[in-house]
Amino acid sequence: MNNEKLGDRVRKARKYAGFTQNQLAKKVETSQGAISDIENGRNKDSSSLYDIAKVTGVSTDWLIKNQGEMLDVDKKPSIDELRAQIEAIQGQSSGDLFDTPTDTQHVSMSSDASTVPILSWVAAGSWSNVEPVTMADFKGTAPRPPNLSKLGFALIVRGESMLPKFEPDDIIYVEPQTGLFALKNNDLVIVQCNEDTEATFKQLVLGETSEDMYLRPLNPNWHEQKMVPMGDCNLVGKVVGKYVIY
Repeated sequence: MNNEKLGDRVRKARKYAGFTQNQLAKKVETSQGAISDIENGRNKDSSSLYDIAKVTGVSTDWLIKNQGEMLDVDKKPSIDELRAQIEAIQGQSSGDLFDTPTDTQHVSMSSDASTVPILSWVAAGSWSNVEPVTMADFKGTAPRPPNLSKLGFALIVRGESMLPKFEPDDIIYVEPQTGLFALKNNDLVIVQCNEDTEATFKQLVLGETSEDMYLRPLNPNWHEQKMVPMGDCNLVGKVVGKYVIY
């Protein structure tokens, strides 16, 4: 047994499941303040602990009693369990995904329905995280393609890892309303990996299991052909097109 406090374990379980405090509170039918109280040590005897363990997928003994490991290392989640967890997270409305301060002023990134915002790579990296996108991250607009949802955005390609199909300064369109299990082998994706603040653009390679997925560049001469495992990354969106002027 380690000396990890209950609040730290609850916070770790919540982040493992990809929930904000607000999301977790709704899952276990309590308030965001109650979750905050647990995580900050103000409530050590909550009746919600069993439900928190259940919805986050961690060991009940570990969460409540600090016994054993956070996860059952001998039991890996099935594809259906992973899909259910991802769909549960993605099923939340945009207002649920972020614990937005009450005084936040929402600004439209695009002036009309015929254009999409071009974002910075830092902004794209936080698109699936909890950091707000500011106007400093707004790089301009591009014409909206017909297959892009209202939450879609564009990025300007950097570097040469995706040559020859994508050159530096090309504009690509990103569809964020894409589930991980809707992706196919060789799809092009935008992901945010590990502790990186910026997103990255790569091709997805599928394997037999979710643990076998990895990312690679399109450039055959790129120094690193098999890059970080997809399991270490958050999916920001699928690249669905490129803006081309003839």
